[in-house]
Amino acid sequence: MPSIAASTNYDETLTKIEKLQHSDLPAAINLLKTIESEFDTMSRSQQGQFLVFKGAASIYAGQYQAAIDMLSRSETLLKDSDMLFSAYSYEATAHIALRDFNDAFNAMGKSLGLIERIDDINLKRASYLRLASLYSAMGIIEEVPTYAAKAYALASPNDVKDICVSKLYLSVHQLEIKSYFQAFEEFKSTRSYCESNGYPLIAYIALKGMGESKLRLNEPHSAVSYLLDSLKGYESFNFQLEINSAHELLSETYLMLQDFAKAELHAQYIMKLSDDSSNTMLKHGASRMLAKLNAQNKQFEQAYEYSRKEQQYNQLIFDESKMKTLAYQAAQFNANEQSREIYLLNKERELYVSQQTVKEREYTNMLMFITILLGGLFFLGILLAVGHAQKRKFMRMARMDALTGILNRGAGQELGENLFVQATARGGDFCVILFDLDLFKHINDSYGHGTGDWVLKKVADSLKSYIRNGDVFARIGGEEFAILLPYANEEKGMEVAELCRARIEAIETQHSGHKFVITASFGVSGLMADDLSLDPLFHRADMALYAAKSLGRNTVVRYSEALKCDQQATDLRRYIASTSIS
Repeated sequence: MPSIAASTNYDETLTKIEKLQHSDLPAAINLLKTIESEFDTMSRSQQGQFLVFKGAASIYAGQYQAAIDMLSRSETLLKDSDMLFSAYSYEATAHIALRDFNDAFNAMGKSLGLIERIDDINLKRASYLRLASLYSAMGIIEEVPTYAAKAYALASPNDVKDICVSKLYLSVHQLEIKSYFQAFEEFKSTRSYCESNGYPLIAYIALKGMGESKLRLNEPHSAVSYLLDSLKGYESFNFQLEINSAHELLSETYLMLQDFAKAELHAQYIMKLSDDSSNTMLKHGASRMLAKLNAQNKQFEQAYEYSRKEQQYNQLIFDESKMKTLAYQAAQFNANEQSREIYLLNKERELYVSQQTVKEREYTNMLMFITILLGGLFFLGILLAVGHAQKRKFMRMARMDALTGILNRGAGQELGENLFVQATARGGDFCVILFDLDLFKHINDSYGHGTGDWVLKKVADSLKSYIRNGDVFARIGGEEFAILLPYANEEKGMEVAELCRARIEAIETQHSGHKFVITASFGVSGLMADDLSLDPLFHRADMALYAAKSLGRNTVVRYSEALKCDQQATDLRRYIASTSIS
């Protein structure tokens, strides 16, 4: 009798914890602590539930690896499909936060494998929501509204939590496609519904979405109050991932409000976070903010250091994007669906064989063997051909800039280093040209990012024909490009740079739907006797580029030792501080 009473009490406590996790997380964590010492006296099913709830709390606290360890343990203890589905789903969430996308898809595959009946509405709805979450985290935004809408359609009025989550993902999708006014209205509706129905955490997420929507609409005074309120809400739940995100948005908002002290305070909070993959995107934004702030304060060494960090995080984001693409392609081969098809084919074959005589069976088995062998060889050939084609496609994608069609930063620098080694080994010259489009932010702000993308593609297309086959043309930043000229001296580099400058200035912009002038500033640096790699050439060309900016833009400057003079360095710093953004 005592064991039955204890079991009943545990069941009641675990049920209460499940409800509190969505309304009062600190209370749920306290309840978990009260029964943690009695873990060994629980039944296997109760132990599994306890580990699932503790794993979920660890996710909120940003302790993703600990969450994965606990959720993996729970899988061996649980038999209930609903609770197993929760374990797999939370595990997928933790893997996404750690950027382990292949493991995230594997966990998602196990959860989808639990759906054995087509009329199991609850599991179907939960799986649709988890798919929406997974695709949102992977950046596959076109799939998010599809699955969120499916989940919403399957929800009854009593399924308040799932309605909240569905509305949230539909709101997030509007933000991701840059429909900011619609996003604000949908986030506002989501917050009102979830707050009034007892799901404050989702309401705080919607509140942050309202703040970000106002920020993107250039309404920072409205944005800051929403973001501060959401931050307080996240702190009450100890939801570390969203706390970090709110700080990053507040840094950007205060910078727009020109409250530089608060902008730096929130940005420094982000920079003090650990350098794990879940913080890469946040640190990219924070380092960009701090670079601007230090430039405005004439602290140019710190500005340069933060700018360098921004480029490092940008490369990590690019590498992560490649990982997402590869994981998504790999997930197209659904192991569970393949196993189900093989099982059905085997059942059909057994039924057919059972209806034949001994003589017919021998003949059929021989024929089947030949058919399967030929089919298997044919299918293997198709897989090898497709795999080879996909591999070549991904290799091209990894090297090319998707917008302009020229080499990206990583591929351009790698090829440039190889050509540099070859040229210097043979005693040849080498020249680096860096150029940056003038007032590009003004084009984006005035005519929209679509016009900005048109400008970038048009500039790349206009210059391709002027680049020799043996030269390197790469996009190395937002509006910054590099041209690497092996076996060319500075005079040749100046000639090429001036030709490119004139070509850019001559671009007709009327086809973009607007009338404006495109110009660029160029910095040129040639090989010096003590140069052992491309880095010194890039650094000198970058200094020359900044000098070109200070001279009024739309000009070409060759690096010289005079650029290091104190007076010219002071002029350059004053120019950077007054313009902030080229």
